[in-house]
Amino acid sequence: KLDYNPTSQSEDWGGKGLIQFWRMGGLGMEGGEEAPTFQFGLGHCYGGVRGVEWCPSGGRREGRLGLLGAACGDGTVRVWAIPTMDTMQEEGRIYQKEADMSLVCGEEEKVGECLSLSWYRGPGHNHIAASFSSGLVTLWDMATTSTLLREGSTLLPRQTWLAHTGSVTGLSLCPGEEEVPRYLVTGGSDRCYRFWDLRDTGVALQEVKRGLVSGVRWLAGCSAASVSYDDVYLQGHTQTIITETGYYSSRSHPVIAQNSAVLDQDMSHWVGSIAIGTAAGELVVFVVPPVDKNMEHDKNLGQRKTYVFRTEVNKEEKDEMDLRQYESMREAATIKYLDMQGKKAGLKGFSKDDIKRVRVAERMDMED
Repeated sequence: KLDYNPTSQSEDWGGKGLIQFWRMGGLGMEGGEEAPTFQFGLGHCYGGVRGVEWCPSGGRREGRLGLLGAACGDGTVRVWAIPTMDTMQEEGRIYQKEADMSLVCGEEEKVGECLSLSWYRGPGHNHIAASFSSGLVTLWDMATTSTLLREGSTLLPRQTWLAHTGSVTGLSLCPGEEEVPRYLVTGGSDRCYRFWDLRDTGVALQEVKRGLVSGVRWLAGCSAASVSYDDVYLQGHTQTIITETGYYSSRSHPVIAQNSAVLDQDMSHWVGSIAIGTAAGELVVFVVPPVDKNMEHDKNLGQRKTYVFRTEVNKEEKDEMDLRQYESMREAATIKYLDMQGKKAGLKGFSKDDIKRVRVAERMDMED
């Protein structure tokens, strides 16, 4: 039986939580778009939510916006059928609703907080994988009819194993054409990221030790994944890399370098881009090269990344103020939000300083 020493993060906890739904409006580049508006909130008693993910497809029907999975602080994954706005009573209200499906690890198992989840992009979308602060990774089959695994709306996992010696901070299932997922990438606080074959999880296919992993995403259409990590030995310089699984090679290619920690990353399968958010208030996008193109021979790799959004802190330093105190910093500093506009009307919306800043790590912002 697995046992571990619980910490403040690894102890699962319930309590009140809230998931917000916003209407983004138009996303055009010509200006005058509709401002984002708060539509409704989903209240629950499953603890803090560490991550959410929509069902990739097939969840939207008449009167239903889609299926949403949430990694909850009580050590479970909860799935809701989210209704459309026209079925709501009024805009801007908060509703409380029990989960339509609860994915649990067992009544007596202490797995810690659920830190992340991944919904399988394959036929049926019937599988969800989740990671926990105890180092466990769990896989559920939501289409199972086994009476040993399903009891009403509560579902037990089909597969569980100890993937890391620390908290598993991120995971991502490999998209495929099989009904059952075959491969998985995980990253943890033990400074390792690992590739797994789900048919045999006794030993990882590949293990690389670099830094504290903050996010992983499997790249659709190729045997590679993007990994963001924070390495204290690089003295403030962190990286997001694209690493191959090891079938053809195990090389890793740095694609984004920062001066601050990466909080998380995400992957757009439609446009083939990776987006990262940093602790310095930066949102950076990298366009992944074509699969048949070797990144080692790509001379324009630096031009594939750009700012989307960043922040600046302006300080008014005075002799009698101690800026190490929060109250003094709050009075003397202001935050400026800079939304980077793209190309429009044949003109470049980026300044030359911003273009140079995002291409050189030393010029990027540092966490204040």
